[in-house]
Amino acid sequence: MKTALYDNAMQVVPVLLIALFLDTRGVDRQTGHPPRRWENAQDRLFAVLGVVAFTVSMFVVAGVADGGRLTEAIVIAALSGCIGLLFARIWFRLTRNSGQARE
Repeated sequence: MKTALYDNAMQVVPVLLIALFLDTRGVDRQTGHPPRRWENAQDRLFAVLGVVAFTVSMFVVAGVADGGRLTEAIVIAALSGCIGLLFARIWFRLTRNSGQARE
């Protein structure tokens, strides 16, 4: 049961990173403006959190590290951070699109 967290993290993180890559490519082409500084920082933090969750999960699944409370906390915190950053990106896009629709 405990390895399900790590197995799922190893499956979800690559999908999240692919979604981030595709999202950032599409936004740049639509607006024609370079990404803002906070968007770049947000994307980097998203990628780092994803890599941390994936790496810790890989170490636990491979048997290199023991799956304990610390590794669970790291993976859960990293994935929660990724979901939070993804939500912020979605929220920003929805508010930006609703503002453009009103104009």
